[in-house]
Amino acid sequence: MAHVIIEWSANLEEVLDRPGLMRLIAEDMRERSDGTFPVGGIRVRAYRADDYVIADGNGPDDAFVNIEVRMGVGRSEAFRKQYFDALFTRVRDFLADLFDQRPFALSLYVAEVEGWKHNSIHKRLKG
Repeated sequence: MAHVIIEWSANLEEVLDRPGLMRLIAEDMRERSDGTFPVGGIRVRAYRADDYVIADGNGPDDAFVNIEVRMGVGRSEAFRKQYFDALFTRVRDFLADLFDQRPFALSLYVAEVEGWKHNSIHKRLKG
């Protein structure tokens, strides 16, 4: 299980390649994690934040992308550090133009969570 929630400030509507960012993260989890994230459990979604205040509230071009990853427990600290350092670098590089165009903040948070799931997508992927 790896669920990724991307939150972005509405003032990025015309300049943020959301589909590209979501694909980058999903592909990275499928391909670079050595199967640590089962493909059928990967979810990546993005939501626009229409109401927000950034910093002092006086920078109309101030913008943000916040990425939250929720995953089941059990991955080692060494894996998490190595994997998410690399993922953050890939995302930062993907969004590099935004840092040059405007005041921009990028954050990535990772949380291990306990949850209950029922999923028949794994069955489709095997079949």
